[in-house]
Amino acid sequence: MSVQAAGSHAHGATRAGGRVGSEEFHSAPLPSAQEAAVLYAANLVAPAEALLRAETRSASTRSNKQPWLMLFDLYEATQNRAEYDALSLLFTVTFEQSPPAWAGGAQAAADPRRAQSRERKDFFVLKPNSSGELSPEIAKFVAFAESMGTVRLDLGKVASITSSEAALLAAALQRLRRANLPMWFNHVEALEGVLRAAMNERASDATRSFWLLLFELFVLQGRSEPFEELGLEYAVAFEMSPPNWEVYVNSVAAAASTAGAPVDHGPEAGFAFRGVISPASQNQFADLAGHAAAVQEVVVDMSRVLRIDFAAASQFLEVVKAIQLAGKRVILSDLSELNAALLEAFGFNRHAILIRRKAN
Repeated sequence: MSVQAAGSHAHGATRAGGRVGSEEFHSAPLPSAQEAAVLYAANLVAPAEALLRAETRSASTRSNKQPWLMLFDLYEATQNRAEYDALSLLFTVTFEQSPPAWAGGAQAAADPRRAQSRERKDFFVLKPNSSGELSPEIAKFVAFAESMGTVRLDLGKVASITSSEAALLAAALQRLRRANLPMWFNHVEALEGVLRAAMNERASDATRSFWLLLFELFVLQGRSEPFEELGLEYAVAFEMSPPNWEVYVNSVAAAASTAGAPVDHGPEAGFAFRGVISPASQNQFADLAGHAAAVQEVVVDMSRVLRIDFAAASQFLEVVKAIQLAGKRVILSDLSELNAALLEAFGFNRHAILIRRKAN
């Protein structure tokens, strides 16, 4: 099966001229491993599993470790521990070495949604609506967060905020915090900059909500020192006592930390993708391009990518290709075998260095 055929099987359509995205692909059949990766990328898990299982059992292909490692990845991604363990026994007998260690338990503890093989659906980008208003979007955010039970709020699109909107957002965050709803934040520093700029105006009732929202953001992040510093500034500016410090505990992050699992604090260096790379990953693609503009070697951590959706692979390739054509070196590191095989099928290895994670 070619990339086009697999894509057609997944989405019912292909582009004319033998193209997927802007890369040319010949009509020659894909290697079975890449075919399975494309099926998995299209969220066709059962056909991908069947193909890989056949490869591990065929006398002509069972000595090739790649389909075995891909099948381990698939079982871990779908949290199928029973099949993983059964495959481990066969792997040990076939290759006379230990199988890859199961890491899904730790990942599931860090984010229980992974244990259900779900894409991260609690992500909410707060930004003005088509009329430039933020208040209706804040109301949508609260309803969304309460319906999901957890939320990761991206604040990078808030370039400005009015006093009334700041008050509304502060009240919304306080409401969710006091309901003990687990919350994470992306690009919170962007909103902090907007608020500090607004706070430079003369202290008044009209600007007080900017301060209160910043206090709330510090509480949610557990940043007591800047909270205290802001409290001193507030007392001088308004000649009144600042809000009291309150402790917020993200129950999901706390449970993961207690269990010894890694807690998602965001990448310390380079750039990292997480979860499912899908057509909804526009902001992450833009962030990657922005990150690449400031460095010569672009290292992208792919260790926590569960799946690269077939429909997003071409766009991801265009981003990587543009970075490489700008004279940068792109390294996609810590790839699972499933994701590495997909990227090879799309020709990423022409524009980036693909580094697989260690099997053990």
